Amino acid sequence: MKKLFCLLAVLFLSACVNAPYINQIDLNKTDFSKIEELKVGKACNAIALFVLPIEYEKSILKAALDADISKIYYIEERNEGLYPFFVESCVMVYGE
Repeated sequence: MKKLFCLLAVLFLSACVNAPYINQIDLNKTDFSKIEELKVGKACNAIALFVLPIEYEKSILKAALDADISKIYYIEERNEGLYPFFVESCVMVYGE
């Protein structure tokens, strides 16, 4: 019974790992003086209980097309929610 409990604990804790993106850019070259003028596109997916997709449209292309962005300056990702019941993950695209 003790081995089963340890196995379940390791299994549940291993699901909490989130790997960062490898493609990171240097934002020192980005001009933030006119950040209010940039267009912002947002695409999200929402998942309940880690398995039930409620909304699944998270892509950089969809976010750029929704905001009519042709030149992307930078991309941001947000993860919010009440874990493990509800998780919303969004991609935000900034550009012209």
